[in-house]
Amino acid sequence: MPAILVPSASYVLSDHLLTSEGDHCYNLFKQMRRYGYEFEAISAYVDIRRPLDNVRTHKVGTLKASPSPSTVRKYVTHAEFLTRSTLKAKCLLKDKKIDIIHHMLPTVYNQTFSPLALMGKTEDHPFIMGPASAHVYKRPVDEKLMAPFTSCLHNATVKKTAKLIVLTEQIKKLYRNLVEEDKIDVIPFAVDTEIFKPAKLEEKDEILFVGSLYELKGTHHLIEAMAKVVKERADAKLRILGKGPLRTTLQGMIHRLKLQKNVTLEGEVPHDRIAIYYQRCSLLCFPTQGEPFGKAMIEAMACGKPVIATNVGGATEIVVDGKTGFLIPRGKVEILAERIIMLLKDEVLRKEMGRNSRKVVLEKYSWPKIAEKYHQVYRLFL
Repeated sequence: MPAILVPSASYVLSDHLLTSEGDHCYNLFKQMRRYGYEFEAISAYVDIRRPLDNVRTHKVGTLKASPSPSTVRKYVTHAEFLTRSTLKAKCLLKDKKIDIIHHMLPTVYNQTFSPLALMGKTEDHPFIMGPASAHVYKRPVDEKLMAPFTSCLHNATVKKTAKLIVLTEQIKKLYRNLVEEDKIDVIPFAVDTEIFKPAKLEEKDEILFVGSLYELKGTHHLIEAMAKVVKERADAKLRILGKGPLRTTLQGMIHRLKLQKNVTLEGEVPHDRIAIYYQRCSLLCFPTQGEPFGKAMIEAMACGKPVIATNVGGATEIVVDGKTGFLIPRGKVEILAERIIMLLKDEVLRKEMGRNSRKVVLEKYSWPKIAEKYHQVYRLFL
């Protein structure tokens, strides 16, 4: 069996926690069994309930990465993972027969770098990187200060790749000056369409949000919009799934706007139980300030639900405006409320968009199609 070393299989590798990157890595490993691949996967934190027989996991972190307002914690966590994953990868390269090195996630434009590649430890193996994302929103001060340094290291790492995988066409454009175009493949995230599928569970006038609770996600705009929605649809409900540093602020907003009966902060729900929430809602709202992809959108669409999202980042390539949902300007609460009310009132439109959404996911984001694309990449180097 071809052996692939993954020196970065996300910070949190899991089959049930709410982590898009860790879920992607786990399910990619699972899907690649059919092609006969085995993996040595290194992650800072591993929490897997259903081990895979083609994967050996290596937990190297002591701190679980999660959204945090602490800059110090962020950099300590990153530094620890970089150092310990590199040391572990060097040991595996020495002790195991490795055919390909694939740095998976996180891979962020102008930010992520691989000490393993920069030290020349990937030169005897095909080196693949990605799927790469890119920040499309204002960065915090600390990251701006670090940018000249991380950008230099990122560029040097990318130039050592035999193949670069990116999530969207937008991100591919960013790399054209760094990598030959024929070395870049666009492969998006995927969704398990056997788990995330339509079901007759819909609750009337229920809006869903799924994601970590910090400012980037735009959840505060959604709560502001709900204050307008309930004037038209008094029984409308917003269910917010996720945790993060903005929770207390959001709770304060809910009380200030007197939305306690209409908005529920559900907290974090295990990813292996989240499909029922998509199936039960009327629509998903994803008012992000700039998401490079947004996996919650394709999960909701797989369940036959329309999506309202901002017209920035990955949403512009996922949501077909007027067909599978609506794209709206970032931060425009009035428009967000209007689109929510329109879909709640118009069941025919909502159902039609839901059917279109499911069709798009089956065509572009189902795991069999995405796994085949990775297989075609790997086979180039075997």
